[in-house]
Amino acid sequence: MKLSPAKVEEYADMLLDYLMEVEGVLYQGSDAELRHAIVEIITDELMVEERLDERVHKILQAYKYEITTQRLKYDDLYRKMRQKIINDEKLVL
Repeated sequence: MKLSPAKVEEYADMLLDYLMEVEGVLYQGSDAELRHAIVEIITDELMVEERLDERVHKILQAYKYEITTQRLKYDDLYRKMRQKIINDEKLVL
């Protein structure tokens, strides 16, 4: 994850403070529950790219022999496969 857990907590606090000041925003639950939910959402969104990278590496590992014997460039295949998954699944990074 590209942000430290402390930074994620800080952003969650800032967002919660902002939402508390906005007129017309109603929420149920304690501040701690809302902060925890915000932290989970931010963390999950930050992990999307890491899960994508793991998935691409796993797919390419299945073709390791072919990549080696045909002298294909792993980096090029990695970029193409990554972009294909992003496009196919309409991921936003």
